[in-house]
Amino acid sequence: MELDFIIEGWAGHLSYLLLVLSMLMRHMLWLRLFVIASAMAGIAFDHFWLQNPVGVFWQSLLVLVNVAELALLWRNDRRARFTVEEDRFRETLLSGLSPGRCRRLLDLGRWETLSTGTVLTREGQRPEFLTYMASGAVRIERQGRLLRLVGEGHFIGEMSMMGDGLAVATAVMQDSGRVWRIERVKLDRLRESSPAAMAAIETGVARDMRAKLAYQNTGPDTAAQPADGPAD
Repeated sequence: MELDFIIEGWAGHLSYLLLVLSMLMRHMLWLRLFVIASAMAGIAFDHFWLQNPVGVFWQSLLVLVNVAELALLWRNDRRARFTVEEDRFRETLLSGLSPGRCRRLLDLGRWETLSTGTVLTREGQRPEFLTYMASGAVRIERQGRLLRLVGEGHFIGEMSMMGDGLAVATAVMQDSGRVWRIERVKLDRLRESSPAAMAAIETGVARDMRAKLAYQNTGPDTAAQPADGPAD
C-alpha cells in the first residue's frame, strides 16, 4: 500500500517536473518534446490513478497541438532554401536558429548591393538598420577621423543595440558590396513577437563583437587595411 502511494505521488509529480523542464529549453524542438512528455505523464496519472476524463481530454489536446506544431516546424525546415551568402550568414552569426525560423528572419530584411559612399550609420544618431556585410568594406569614422575598415562577415550598427541606441561612429561604404539589412523598427517588434529569433541575433552580435575586439587587441595597428572593431 505504501509503495502504491509512493508510485502515485511520483506519477503525479512527473508531469509537472517535465513541464518545468520544458520551460528551461532554449530550442523550440526540445521545448515541445518536453511538453508532450509532460502531457503524456499527465494522461497516465489522470487515467490510471484519478480516473479523471476531463484531465485526460485536455492533456490529450495539448499533445495533439504540440505534435501539430512539430509537424509545421519540420515542414518549414524541409522547405527552407538558402543562397550561398545566406548560408555563410547563418553559419557564422545565426547558428542558433532552425532553418525554417532563419528563413523567416532573413525574409524580414532584404539583400542589397550598396554603392561606394553609402552611409550606414551616422555618429550620434539612431541607425535605421542593422546591417550584415556579405562583401565589401566599410569605413568607420569618428569626428571625421578614420578609425578602421571593417570587412565582410560582420555586422554594422550592432553597437546601437546597446545603451541609448545611438551610433558611436559613422560607417560609410568604402567600396560597393552586398549586404543584408533589417529595419530597427522590425527588430523592436521581433523582440516581442519572436524572442527566439531576437535571441539568435543578439548571440550573433555578441559573437561578432568578440571577434572584433579580439582583432583590435591582437591585429595590426593600422587603419589602412580591412580590420575588425566596433562598427558603429
